[in-house]
Amino acid sequence: MHNQNAATGIDFRSFVMAKNKHKNTVNNSKPNVVNNGLEAALDLPSNNYLANPLINPATLFYNSSPVLLTLFWVELTYAYKSNGFIQTAINQIVDDAFRNEGLIIDTKTLDTDELELLRQTMEDEGDIEALKDCIRWGQLYGGGVLIANTDQDPNLPLDEKQLKGKRLKFMASDRWQCTHHGIAPELAKTFTLVDNIQNPGGESLIINSSRIGIFTGVKAPYLLRSMLQGWGLSIFEAIIPPLTQYLKSMGVTLELLDEAKIDIIKIFNLATLLMSPDGEAQVRKRLQIVTDNKNYKSSIAMDSQDEYDQKQISFSGLPEMIVQIQYLVCAALKRPYSKIFGKGSSGFSSGDDDLENYNTIVDAEIRTPARQLIKWMVDLRCLQLFGRKLPDFRPKWKPLRVMSEKDEAEIKSRKLADYLQLSDRQIMTKQQVAQHLTEEGIVLFSPEEMAAIDNTFEPDDYNNIEDLLID
Repeated sequence: MHNQNAATGIDFRSFVMAKNKHKNTVNNSKPNVVNNGLEAALDLPSNNYLANPLINPATLFYNSSPVLLTLFWVELTYAYKSNGFIQTAINQIVDDAFRNEGLIIDTKTLDTDELELLRQTMEDEGDIEALKDCIRWGQLYGGGVLIANTDQDPNLPLDEKQLKGKRLKFMASDRWQCTHHGIAPELAKTFTLVDNIQNPGGESLIINSSRIGIFTGVKAPYLLRSMLQGWGLSIFEAIIPPLTQYLKSMGVTLELLDEAKIDIIKIFNLATLLMSPDGEAQVRKRLQIVTDNKNYKSSIAMDSQDEYDQKQISFSGLPEMIVQIQYLVCAALKRPYSKIFGKGSSGFSSGDDDLENYNTIVDAEIRTPARQLIKWMVDLRCLQLFGRKLPDFRPKWKPLRVMSEKDEAEIKSRKLADYLQLSDRQIMTKQQVAQHLTEEGIVLFSPEEMAAIDNTFEPDDYNNIEDLLID
């Protein structure tokens, strides 16, 4: 074996020795630098912004769920059935929107008798209650449906000219029982009313869209709207995190209550006792005797080598934590704490600001979105009663703010003075004043008393126009 290449004449042994000699040479011109520090040891955020949890967008994505709770309508149904505050969150805002005959139906197209007949018929037929149910299911499921049931074929467009004097009944449903055919309920030509619960896989009814009024839930962006088939979101989509915290805290509280006070009895030679054939029975008997004597005589008889101890769990801080979680739930629902959990404001707050904000939410979430649905319902009822629609009808609402008796009396007194001044100036007749006073509930006049009041203007007692201006 030789170490020299015949073709090149290079001595490989000399080359390897020279290379190893160069490798083992220590270069002392630069100091040995070690990149260790407290930042790496404690795993602190580096200069990379993605590692900082305060500005990392992944934190937001991690706390966002791609699962749509609105699509789980069975679970929503049982949650609505089982949780009282969920029922309150759905029903309270709808009832407040319509409380004390909050919907004002007024129009110049109908005379006084016709207007009274319209109001009475809507009350007797349960139109407002059906409307409220439709809005409830829109809040819970993301979509509510109001069906106009008539004697005509439901599969055909509604013939409004043939509606006068015929049967008209409004029925409330939800988006899961009354499904639409199309990409959106507003564009659908027909709907299908099913009854899969009473008759699984069986009977269904095709209904023309002219007989359907809809109320969508929370408005959804395009991506979610396409997944929801054009409907809105349930109001509970946005409260899953605080709602989960609340339910978990209540479950933990119940477990702590069960284990709040524990009696610990240390039985001497317990292991040997359990090894005997009737050891378990003897242990249970001894524990039962101790419990009976403790409950009845408040005394315990034990062996001198046995021990007794009692441990009690402290609940300090737990009530405050539950209240804070309840505030989170109310904030997500956009409801005052007093409306959901029935407890008024504490401290220096009177709760007026919370109620004002809540009244704004009622207007924005219930009253304003329901305007078109109300107009459609009232027009159909007028077609059924009078054969014509109300072109000038616009839904109006009573104020949500409840005034005190003092404030209400002052307002009535001011209105009475204004009407009397209009009568004195002969801008309104006395009979017109009496009608307005009766309509507003300030002074009530019967029809006979109203007819007996003069409806003409009295002659002026002024000699010239200067006297009128001076007065």
